[in-house]
Amino acid sequence: MRKKQKAAKAGLLVTSCIGMILSGCGADAGTSEDAQVPEPIVYEVGTDAEVKGTSEESEPDKAVTNETEEESPAQADATGLYEQFLSNSASVTISSDCPLEDYMTPIFEAGDSFTLTELGDCVSGYYLNPEYTDKKSYDEVQYAYVPCPDSADEQNLLVKFVGLNIYSPDDESYAVFVITQDNGQLYISYLYECWARSATMAHANGLLSEYGSHGAGAHSVGLSAMLANGKNTRIYGAEVLMGTWTSSVNETIYHEVFDENTITNLTVSIYHIGDNEYYWYDMSDCDEDDKERCETYISRCREEAGISFVTQEEIQALIKARCQEIGVDYSLTEQEQEAVWQKL
Repeated sequence: MRKKQKAAKAGLLVTSCIGMILSGCGADAGTSEDAQVPEPIVYEVGTDAEVKGTSEESEPDKAVTNETEEESPAQADATGLYEQFLSNSASVTISSDCPLEDYMTPIFEAGDSFTLTELGDCVSGYYLNPEYTDKKSYDEVQYAYVPCPDSADEQNLLVKFVGLNIYSPDDESYAVFVITQDNGQLYISYLYECWARSATMAHANGLLSEYGSHGAGAHSVGLSAMLANGKNTRIYGAEVLMGTWTSSVNETIYHEVFDENTITNLTVSIYHIGDNEYYWYDMSDCDEDDKERCETYISRCREEAGISFVTQEEIQALIKARCQEIGVDYSLTEQEQEAVWQKL
């Protein structure tokens, strides 16, 4: 089985959705310090990296819901196929493009076909290992229809199997399968898991926000779009390093600047946008003594290691360009509404 304080600088577009994500996927399962849930925050773009909390006076979210007044013919056709699958009268095939884990035995192979019941049996058999649990089956199935952010006429179906004990017994972890239709055939094109140390939220506009914990000072965040072709396409990802974890930018320089007893509040985020990576740092939590050492570390990384640091404005511009590249309206990245899940 895979077993996959404060993360305050979790990224330019990471907001209160982190808390919402973790609330349904075993947030209480971990007991160690490095498994603590980061405080939800909202960033306002600026060179001083000012942190602002959500406000009751903020305008209501303008995200679209899963319900539309009138479906297009393409949506109606897709919904009919999806309903057949949900009623166990149609099968879904694993797409050849569906990303499968290469470091362990995959849950299924490309080209395999399943009805909903057969897929559920596959999920239970894969996650609920009798060596570790007496549980035989997932707890329930949920589903949601989400629009494709690159097409006004298409939508994908998400099917969630809840209660998989991925991290610990009764942790409410789950696996979600993204199903799309093409020429009258249904395909699973993507899947993701949610558990205590790895969380994903499906948004009502077809985006996915992701959060992962790799230790007390190392986290990962990201945002992607489930496109009309069913592929989950990355908008951006970021590694968020805090305190001593910033040593991974350049360990040699770090240990020459900071002694082993130093506690620093420096944060460095490494953004992955398209095929490139970009470094951004924040010293807003550093006191005067700490800030002087942090400035020395950043300057030496820039001058000696050739690392180029960018501003938040530049990160925002790069994310906007990435959205345009994949055909997604940038304004969708500012919407937080969760997809509407229904019990089957």
